[in-house]
Amino acid sequence: MQFVKARADQLDEIVNMYRLATRKLNRQGIEQWNEEYPARERLRKDIAKGNMYLLMDGNQVAASVVLDQHEDPEYDEVDWKDERGEPLVVHRLCVHPGWQGRGLSKRLLREIERMARQKGYTSIRLDTMMKNERAVNLYDSQGYERRGTIRLADFGDEEFLTFEKKLEPSRVLH
Repeated sequence: MQFVKARADQLDEIVNMYRLATRKLNRQGIEQWNEEYPARERLRKDIAKGNMYLLMDGNQVAASVVLDQHEDPEYDEVDWKDERGEPLVVHRLCVHPGWQGRGLSKRLLREIERMARQKGYTSIRLDTMMKNERAVNLYDSQGYERRGTIRLADFGDEEFLTFEKKLEPSRVLH
């Protein structure tokens, strides 16, 4: 598996992966995503900005994530531990349904953490719908600390759980 930046010519495959994952989540009663979010245009912009990363198995997209420093306004309500550092924010983490159950989410988080350390970020922040127990358990198991709940403007009454993981600087071996 390779962790690489997404390319514009991969957009169709990426959109298809998100649609398949959305349908699976919706069947499980988790309506964090729908046909309008994440929209094709949103994903195209993520790629164009250079913020989308993929886990690739050969030529196949197995997982995707968007990484930047954009925090929704609701993040201001959260009591973050890393108040003075440079947080990296995770958006739209998705594993292709055909690859789920193989530890790719954990691998993706390790790659995100490795890259974040290399680039000097001091923490990683993210959120997930509280109903998404698999995601909540994943973040708990990987050392992400629960920081509180928020309600995102576009999702009505749904509660989202926020997580943070402080990062130690990477150590260079001489």
